[in-house]
Amino acid sequence: MFNSSYQDRKGFDPAFLDAGGKDAHVFVPILSKKLAQAATPLTADSSRHVLDYHHFSVVMHKHRRFAIYSAANVDFAGRFEMNRPKDVWRVDPRIDASAQVSKDFYHANQFDRGHLARREDLEFGVDAKAALAAAADTCHWTNCTPQHARFNESAQLWQGLERHILEKAVSADQFRAQVITGPIFAFDDPVLPGFSDTPYPLRYWKVVAAVNASGKLFATGYVLDQKGVIDQFGVRGAPEVPFTPYKTFQTSVAEIERMTDLSFTGGSLSEPQSLRQFDPLSKKRQRSASGDAGPADAFRELSSLDDVLLPV
Repeated sequence: MFNSSYQDRKGFDPAFLDAGGKDAHVFVPILSKKLAQAATPLTADSSRHVLDYHHFSVVMHKHRRFAIYSAANVDFAGRFEMNRPKDVWRVDPRIDASAQVSKDFYHANQFDRGHLARREDLEFGVDAKAALAAAADTCHWTNCTPQHARFNESAQLWQGLERHILEKAVSADQFRAQVITGPIFAFDDPVLPGFSDTPYPLRYWKVVAAVNASGKLFATGYVLDQKGVIDQFGVRGAPEVPFTPYKTFQTSVAEIERMTDLSFTGGSLSEPQSLRQFDPLSKKRQRSASGDAGPADAFRELSSLDDVLLPV
């Protein structure tokens, strides 16, 4: 039974990875002052802007009407394998309905209703009923962004990142991750006819944090670009000129911070540090001889999941 009061939602848990006293906290992103002013306030308390759900939290952008980020606790070891019922998409009553892009936007075009926090990732809980409730929460328009069908259904690298990281870098008893995802808002993002006030994002970012087999926190960052898919296949019909399809890149947490106006922190509860300190890609770049790599050098193109740089 769906609880429409939302009083039972605890949201993203920063201590989710902290089993055994490892002090491996990961906090929701900190918004820059400018970005905080653009965050959608809750109707019941205009000083607050975090929407809590089962196992994840979302902050919305009041002008773009999509999420600034969706931060999720993911437990692959505790997931229930269940048949997927039909998605029931909901407007979140805790913010104005006009601040949420809903079903009309996805009509008669090539856009899928793309989850930020994935339904499959949230299928865990104390029992199957709790897991089903958590999965259902991902079908809020606040957790949805327009992703081209060929992008959303074919992005195997993007969809497999969390599992690959957990299988390759963590111990068997710590099969958990903190996954924070969102769009990159650009000033020149395109619009659909009839939705001139709602530019849709072309690129998405993801930060995945976990505890490695040595009990140490690490964090890795990724960017996926759907511009090539949209250019090649269009949103309503075939374009005149084809381009290269989407590509997946590993990038540094620092670069994602630069592109999003967000800051990522983790580690000690009493003295949190930047997640840059736990990023193997950032550390590799810091060790480079030149020391002057620019933004263009911060992207590591992935042709397979084996190309992902993980902590040693």
